[in-house]
Amino acid sequence: MEKEQIKEKIISESIGLFMQYGMKSVTMDDIARHMGISKKTIYLNFKDKEEIILCATERYLESEMKVMESLHSTSENAVEHLYKITVCLRDRMKNTNSSVLYDLKKYYSAAWEKFVTYKHEVIFKLVLSTLKEGIDEGWFRNDINAEIMAYLRLGEIDLSFNREYFPDERFSIAEIHEQLFEHFTYGILSHKGLHLYESYKQKTN
Repeated sequence: MEKEQIKEKIISESIGLFMQYGMKSVTMDDIARHMGISKKTIYLNFKDKEEIILCATERYLESEMKVMESLHSTSENAVEHLYKITVCLRDRMKNTNSSVLYDLKKYYSAAWEKFVTYKHEVIFKLVLSTLKEGIDEGWFRNDINAEIMAYLRLGEIDLSFNREYFPDERFSIAEIHEQLFEHFTYGILSHKGLHLYESYKQKTN
């Protein structure tokens, strides 16, 4: 395996470990053991764990952006787009550790800045455009302020990982995300949009 392939493999395998166990608790030894390689091999490709986390964050966000763009481009309308996001989040969060964002913010500032930039430049713009599209098409209420609602959605993402409000022993991260997103969605749907959204849910059920 070539050096670049090894590096990419370390990044991809690390993403899985970080998402499952959190970033702070996963050590270089854990990564090496999980991959069946020596710790020396890891250090030949990365200066330290912080560099791995930075690269893993960049790669994960790139992947997320492609998924979000695909969901948008393959949706017939804004309601279907929202529904697809709901399903996607539910699946993604099933095996996600609630400490991921907490660890990123507290211990890995460079990677955290990458996430903050992505949140405001990608997620915000995507949510805002979807809201405006849905309002224009009559699927969403025409009395909502799309920009305020887009910022609300960003706040919900941060809130869902806040263990002070949602302790691990009481709530799963998947349940929190689903409940908050459903609450957000039902709050913006028009009467027409509500019927369409419910029809998508019934088809899945």
